[in-house]
Amino acid sequence: MSIIFSTIIFITSFLIVLSILVFFHELGHYSVARFFNVAVERFSVGFGKPIYRRTAKSGTEWTISRIPLGGYVKFLGDAGVASNPDAEHLEKIKTKLESGSQPVAIEDCFHFKPLWQRALIVLAGPVANFILAIFFFAVVALVVGKITVKSVVMGVEAGSAAEEAGIEVGDRILTLNGKNASDVDSLRGIVMLSSGEELSAEIERDGYVISLPVTPKRTFREDAIGGKNAIGTLGVQLGGAENYETGPHNLGSAIGQGINDCYRTIALTGVYIKRIFSGKEDGSALGGPTRIATMTGKSAVDTLGLDISSGEKLKLLVLRLLALSGALSVGLGIANLMPIPALDGGHLLFYGYEALAGHPLSEAKQEFGFRIGFAVLLMALVYLTINDISYVRSIFS
Repeated sequence: MSIIFSTIIFITSFLIVLSILVFFHELGHYSVARFFNVAVERFSVGFGKPIYRRTAKSGTEWTISRIPLGGYVKFLGDAGVASNPDAEHLEKIKTKLESGSQPVAIEDCFHFKPLWQRALIVLAGPVANFILAIFFFAVVALVVGKITVKSVVMGVEAGSAAEEAGIEVGDRILTLNGKNASDVDSLRGIVMLSSGEELSAEIERDGYVISLPVTPKRTFREDAIGGKNAIGTLGVQLGGAENYETGPHNLGSAIGQGINDCYRTIALTGVYIKRIFSGKEDGSALGGPTRIATMTGKSAVDTLGLDISSGEKLKLLVLRLLALSGALSVGLGIANLMPIPALDGGHLLFYGYEALAGHPLSEAKQEFGFRIGFAVLLMALVYLTINDISYVRSIFS
């Protein structure tokens, strides 16, 4: 595969995945807003000068802009793309709406809507990302089917946490700290975020159940595209052909699997963030646009470079990007719920204050909050970029 072709595939796959995630996030905001008859001035995928625009009958301008790294829905009365209110503009709009000189009724302006409707409109973006993730995970489950690998130990690494704990070949790990760990996916989800913590393991050995304390060690491991991440490990090989259980999914069970995968991803992300604040993780697994581009692009390039038929390549490519997009969609939803002004979580924070105080936060304080929020986002972008550079270097080191 030529470098030029690989580069095109790399960039195209990233832009497609990112655009889909952003589009559905903003579609969540837009759909609920229109349900409540809110006037929407612009729906944009990307930032900057539009390269495509079309005005719908509702008056909404739909655009695709030059910088494809996000998107926004701009309501009537917004000061900018973060939907912070422009007090002076709102007062002029209110005067025009009350005079009847505008084709929009005053109750159709987002900032004049009841608090609960504004909160639902803001919350709809992250919720749309979670629903999209469930859909992606469900499609993968429907195509691939049920695959369960029992947590049976087939090998123990020398000097590993498992060897120190007395885990032996042939053992089946049932639970860790009372949580199900009888299959490989469940076990890994617990172990990878438990480095340095003693876990109580229930193990089936020779027909008996015994308990052993085991402390996962923090070790660098490669992910699916070769990037290295520091995670908790036991140092065991699990599975074996006789421990695989497979079967087809029907539509109902596939949706159930999609919901379960979405919930698990949210839960693991929550545990990771909690461990960062408690000083147990350094946050190096958090990534930004560069890491997303690397993960989607390299997954696509690696898949197309496999020595299999074109049909098999296409199927595998779609499945890999769907699974990755599901995880990224959950991440986008969670990131937008962070209580930072300029993000959806920041708006919900302001609305929480309004609900408790009985009145909105002053315009000056909201404006100050949005300025602080943008500064925090800028610092976060710098931090994530540093993480991303380290991650990309680990792939090619």
